[in-house]
Amino acid sequence: MHVDILEFVEVGSAPYRIIRMNPLREDRASDRLVMLRSNRLEAAGFQHGFSTAIGPADRVFDLAAPGASRLGTDPTACEASLRRFSLAFGENRHIATVTQVHAANVIFAPTTPESEADAIIVDDIRTIAAVRTADCVPILIGCPRTGLAAAVHAGWRGIVADVLGATVDALRSRGAAPGDLIAAIGPAIGLEAFEIGDEVVAAFEAARLAPFIRQGPGRSHADLFGAAVSRLLEAGMGHERIDGEPLCTASDERFFSHRRTSGRTGRHLSGISGIVGNHDPRDPVL
Repeated sequence: MHVDILEFVEVGSAPYRIIRMNPLREDRASDRLVMLRSNRLEAAGFQHGFSTAIGPADRVFDLAAPGASRLGTDPTACEASLRRFSLAFGENRHIATVTQVHAANVIFAPTTPESEADAIIVDDIRTIAAVRTADCVPILIGCPRTGLAAAVHAGWRGIVADVLGATVDALRSRGAAPGDLIAAIGPAIGLEAFEIGDEVVAAFEAARLAPFIRQGPGRSHADLFGAAVSRLLEAGMGHERIDGEPLCTASDERFFSHRRTSGRTGRHLSGISGIVGNHDPRDPVL
């Protein structure tokens, strides 16, 4: 199934084009976690998933770091939820997380929770690169040829700093050409909900992202999803290898939202593990 998503800027060309993208697929894992998955990443052999706020028995599923929940979730409950998320990938998996700093830092696993970065790259199936979000954009990237995988956290500051371009560059340094990559973009705050001030408008304009600002009387809004797609295209990815749709965390009760709840909310985890590189990137993708 294909859907028309938005009009996106085509880098180096004037001024717009329609990009057709595959939406994510909702999937209930064997332990009844509700996850979103990409058909393209799955077809290429990448175990991955974007968590939602819905856990077993339709209970709230907070994947905050133990002791750091904004919902007041008990640390032992957070640990149990993290184990459930890990088991959705298989037995004996390790979740690699970092301290996210809203910049363009990229780190290769192994990591520690104290490592400061906004993108994690892994190269084996036992390690799950994972980022936490509750309005910012989560992006999962895989290279079928090399088996490398990356999880990226991109808020407006990270998009302006081009954390996605930095991630593609880091993958390239390990042998992954941009044309080899497959990406999936997860739920984030949508254009209608993301009201911004002059600081963000100026930052987007300085970063050549002005087309993703909608200015109206007395208020402006930013399109983080569209800006993330634009950054991936600018880094050399083909639009036909990107899955996603603008699912708004602030307006969809399936998701946590920092803005909707004034900060008192849980966290999603978006994760992907590496594979043995045995797929030819020239092969058709779904």
